[in-house]
Amino acid sequence: MRKLLAIISQVLILILATAGSVLAQNDPDWTEPFPPFHIVGNLYYVGSKGLANYLVTTPQGNILINSDLEANVPLIRASIEKLGFKFKDTKILLISHAHWDHGKRSVSTSRRSVGWCGR
Repeated sequence: MRKLLAIISQVLILILATAGSVLAQNDPDWTEPFPPFHIVGNLYYVGSKGLANYLVTTPQGNILINSDLEANVPLIRASIEKLGFKFKDTKILLISHAHWDHGKRSVSTSRRSVGWCGR
């Protein structure tokens, strides 16, 4: 009986964890455009309404913090260019923490920026 309860508990935990991830993927704010803006110094907001992305500009190349979802890569690129910077000048991609919604598109983002993947 204890073994059965342990298995049921594990299954419920798995279901709850998966449901949270699935529900989060459908959050419309995560892919809704948001106007990019200057924060302070060489730091800019280039994310969507619901997911934060930041651009740090430097003379040696720019740094993008977080790459987000596949659908957000064009949004991030447009935001960077709307601020007057070139997407291809982004040389470093930092992921703020190991959640899929902050770094899932790292490879896709890097392939779209010449600065990240070489020529």
